[in-house]
Amino acid sequence: MASRYSIIQYVPNPIAEERINIGVLVFDRQNVKVHFLSNWDRVRYFGRREDIKTLKDFADRMQKSAVQGLLFPGDKPDNRPKHERFLDVAHSWINSIQFTLPRKSLQKVDCLLEEAVQTYLFERKPKNKPRDRQAAAKVAVSHVRNVLKSKFEEDLAKDLLKKEYSLKGQLNQYHTFDVAVAHGKPILAAQGISFEVRTTEIVLNSLAWMISDTKKAMPDLPLAIIVLPPRANTSNWQELNKLYESHGQTYQELGAELITEERADSWILKQLELTTV
Repeated sequence: MASRYSIIQYVPNPIAEERINIGVLVFDRQNVKVHFLSNWDRVRYFGRREDIKTLKDFADRMQKSAVQGLLFPGDKPDNRPKHERFLDVAHSWINSIQFTLPRKSLQKVDCLLEEAVQTYLFERKPKNKPRDRQAAAKVAVSHVRNVLKSKFEEDLAKDLLKKEYSLKGQLNQYHTFDVAVAHGKPILAAQGISFEVRTTEIVLNSLAWMISDTKKAMPDLPLAIIVLPPRANTSNWQELNKLYESHGQTYQELGAELITEERADSWILKQLELTTV
């Protein structure tokens, strides 16, 4: 499946035609991904200081649109392919934020996004340390929060988000999940787990017990394990991957869905769409 990408540029003075890259948009038939600069200092000095808040607000709206599979704020899907809708915008967008014409690629969306960010945004990607269980929990909370913010008004989104949410299992034991969505009753719950580091068997087996006991009490409640898989370039990759595959299979057999970061937003959005809030 062909992917396409466009560079998002800031043009403070359209007459002078000076521009600076501030983001990358990548999409195919099913997916839309967007990434903006993490450091806006170069942009601040390049243009007008008062524009930075506007640019950051636009970046936030683009992120929310991408979560919903939309190409840009105000995008209205129709029968045309995504790239044709986007061409209309790329040709007609004439304010200080502009898009380059979309270019084709045979790469998958995630790989294409990473390559485009490294090529066009001039930000060196830091060598991140392996993330632990606490980091995985933060990832789970962040994805649920972002999807809620994209779908609901701010006050309702905050009310629906429940961190460290306890659910009662069949055996009268409460299990605390990293995050849940609840409105009178729980709508979904998620737990983060990391295989980027060596997680103890006690923690991994405890998670299996949480899933099993909770599912027996609430078999219809969607449960997700948002997982950080082992990194291929680590010295103990084989050991970590063996744990990942065996425990991941167990979690799924017990009734939870094993979801990577890339799939988290779409899974959460799907569950919300199946529920009337």
